[in-house]
Amino acid sequence: MNAKRLMALCALALAATLAVAQKANIVYVEGSAKVKSGSGSLREADIGGTVGYGESVITGRDGLVELTLPNGSSIKLSQNSVFSYSSLGSGSDERPVLATTAGRVSYKLKKATGRSPMIQTNSMVAGVRGTEFTVFAGMDGCVLLAVEGGIVDVEAQGKTVSLVKDEAVEVEPGKAPGAKFVYLGRPLDFSSWNQGRTDDFLADPIAAIDRVARQLEGYRAALADLQKPYEEATVRWQAAAAKYKEIVAGGDQDEIKRFQQETLFPAEDERAVLILNIRHHALNYLSMRRYVLSNMYMEMKTRYPLEPTAQAAAFFAKHGEILARYEDRIVPKLNKNDY
Repeated sequence: MNAKRLMALCALALAATLAVAQKANIVYVEGSAKVKSGSGSLREADIGGTVGYGESVITGRDGLVELTLPNGSSIKLSQNSVFSYSSLGSGSDERPVLATTAGRVSYKLKKATGRSPMIQTNSMVAGVRGTEFTVFAGMDGCVLLAVEGGIVDVEAQGKTVSLVKDEAVEVEPGKAPGAKFVYLGRPLDFSSWNQGRTDDFLADPIAAIDRVARQLEGYRAALADLQKPYEEATVRWQAAAAKYKEIVAGGDQDEIKRFQQETLFPAEDERAVLILNIRHHALNYLSMRRYVLSNMYMEMKTRYPLEPTAQAAAFFAKHGEILARYEDRIVPKLNKNDY
């Protein structure tokens, strides 16, 4: 069996793993809403449809979507929102990742068998324990998480804040969570909150884009940390593949099966998990570029289309630098279907 054949089998095994992964069911749709597949194609979000790992749901100005997970948990997307469904790890270590990329997404999660899902945004991750909460993802990458029931542990930049019922916290890109606050009696409105984030951005766009740059640097550093383990795992997998070819040529079926179980399959699994983790961080970078940096750029460009102020010119320069780093460091980790 040659190396190309083995690489094809590894890719098929990875695809098969994703194909049998848990799916979210679409139980309600109102207005305009699309599902973006892992290959980049778009389809209508229809009641009775499903959303699998590697896919995203995108609502328009009048769009509302409700999803349910196999254990009965529910996820509700409001207008102008983006939700992504993926996973980390494999087998017993597999962990669903529920990501709010833009807009407002509400979660009502029941206790899961296996590992509980990771809640992710552009600026933080959170662990949950059978809880109900809402995530606001602002145009500048800032996040507000408010808990209606249960416990949520919000982590960013190495600091964790635990929230209980009627508590909330705001997290800016590249920063630790702010001070938690009680919002009981003060309904949180996404539109007014996001407008506040827009106003703060326009007041100091340089500070805002610098925060985003710090967050993106964190994703880049995570990718760099995975590079050596991936290269070492690839060497082990290639060595196992070469040895497997020799064993297959020998024709001893017991030895073939033993080598598969003890050496070849573990090497394939190790490498496949690292590939998924690399893509996870690369797609986080892509998501922030697409839904945060692009929003920032359009806000500034509509205000300064021809003759930017010194502050606007400095913003555009920083924006160009970030895009250049993205092309150099992140694009090679992606594929054309991601764009």
